[in-house]
This record gives sequence, structure tokens and C-alpha cells, in this order.
Amino acid sequence: MAYTCVAVFGASGLEGELLLTALAEAELGVERVKAFANGADGETVMFRGRPVAVSEPSSADFSAIDVAVFLTEGFDDFAVIDAAEDAGVVVLDCTDTLAQRGDVAMFCHGELVNDTNSRLFAISDAVSSHVAAFLRLLPQGEVSKVNLAIAQPVSVLGRQGVEVLAAETARLLNGQSLEASGFGQQVAFNVLSRPVNSVVAIEHGLAAALSSPSNAVTVTANEMIVPVFYGHTAMMQVHCHKRADLSLLQQRIIENDAFRLFPQGEIKEASPVSLQDHETIDISSLSVDRQDETVFRCTVVGDNLRKGVVINVIAMLKILIKINI
Repeated sequence: MAYTCVAVFGASGLEGELLLTALAEAELGVERVKAFANGADGETVMFRGRPVAVSEPSSADFSAIDVAVFLTEGFDDFAVIDAAEDAGVVVLDCTDTLAQRGDVAMFCHGELVNDTNSRLFAISDAVSSHVAAFLRLLPQGEVSKVNLAIAQPVSVLGRQGVEVLAAETARLLNGQSLEASGFGQQVAFNVLSRPVNSVVAIEHGLAAALSSPSNAVTVTANEMIVPVFYGHTAMMQVHCHKRADLSLLQQRIIENDAFRLFPQGEIKEASPVSLQDHETIDISSLSVDRQDETVFRCTVVGDNLRKGVVINVIAMLKILIKINI
């Protein structure tokens, strides 16, 4: 079935803008969108070259909506998710609200985890999607534990994060004092820790994506904001039940167009800069741990905007249309 009307909650943010563009370009049968965002009542967003009025989330009427997509930027009225569920619409939740319930299916980089045959779906964040996609190249059930140190770009804070970094960088380079920002601390030339709920969401989502009934995977993470506009970097320590065959893993990376294995020419290490003009998940520093041969280390770099929840939402919609939910 086609979904003719899609509601986007958080439509005025960076991911909302990219999602509206993706919905317009994808052949999904979407004829119209409804846009919602906190504090944006009266603003407009663009869909297929036409302005769409943005309304407050609490005003949503789900009677004419087929699918409701909930993004993190510009949306925090989580009671609206319950209202969408009660109305029987298809819910694609990118806020981790449904994922924490544990009784809904999760979509993570092309794979539906814990399918419950309901109309509720949790959409994985970009880091979890990219790390899970990489680790799925290993034989099933091989991973037992994953430790992550994640450097997130300011775009995970939304449009405001990008604007603050640009403004602060310009002022500091010109010898000017900084104005107060909504983040309480300087963003430019600084490293900020992330709140616990953000870290827990990644730990929970990635563990759910990697675990199976016969193999529970433990995930621990530390997360920070670095002064980069887009592109996350996840430095990983992966514990396996036995020594991983890294030669085979390298070969699978090379053979899969979704990935690039570094070095690439003169570029030795993957980084957000190396993502320019590429839509791959980049892997570098792949090596066996010096103290434990059942552990290997690597770095995973990915585009958090173009290849994050937006591409997951579009892929999930295509699957739902195909299976006629």
C-alpha cells in the first residue's frame, strides 16, 4: 500500500529538512506531508518546492495521517507518540522513546530487529546503524561485547549546534569575545560531554541490534561533542568469543560497496573530512588487541545526517509498502 500522507514531527530541524527532501525524491506515493515542531507554529518548510505550514505537535490530528515520523530536533512532546499509536497510524520513532519500551520492532541499517507485527517501529540512531552494519560482516554470534568512544559532530545538536559553532569560530578567529549560547559552554575549539540519556540510548539500541536469542551482546559507550560540523567517529574495542579472522573481515569490507577500508591512497585514517563526496561507512585502524587476541580494535566513521535516521526512515517505508502494512 502507498502512504499518501506522512506527518513529520521535528520538521524544522536539520534532519527534518533532509527527510522532507528524501520523501519528495523517493518513489513512495507520498502526496502530501504535515509538518510539526516545537515553537515553530506559523513557520514553513519546503516540500516539492512548495511551502508547508509548521504546527505545534500537540495540535496533530491523526485521522488523515498514514505515517508519523518522530525526529529528535524540535520535538519533545512524547505524549503525541502515544496519541499516534492510539490512532492506529504507522509510527517511525527516532527519539528512542519506543526503543526503551522493548516491545516494538527496531529498524537498524536495513534490518528489522524483533519484529512484533505491529505498526510501531523504533529507528536506530546513526552511530548504532553504522557500527551494527560493520559488525554484521562478522559471523553471526561472534561478538560478545563492544566498547565505544564516540566523537559526535555539533549537527547532532541540531541546527542550533551548527550555527553556534560557525558563529563562535568566526568570533574567536577574529579576536572577539563570545556571546552566551544555549549550550552553556563554548562549543568552538572545545570538547563537551554528552548527557547520560544520549549515551544510554546508543548502548541500548546497539545492543538490541547486535543481540540474538542465543547471544546477548553487551555495549558500553562514552560520548562527546567535538567542534566538527558533521560526521561521527566511533573508536571501538570489540570482544569476540574467539579470535576474529580480520583478514576475512577486511576482505568483506573491500567487497561491500557500503564501506571503505583505509588507508585509501595517501589518506591513512578515516575521518569526517574523508566523507566528503562519499556515502560510505569508513573503517580504519583495524587491528588485534595487543593483550587479548579475542579482542580487536577499529574506527568507524559515518555521515550522521545523510546516512543516519533519514536513510533508515526511507528504507523502512519502502519495506512497509512492500509487505503491505
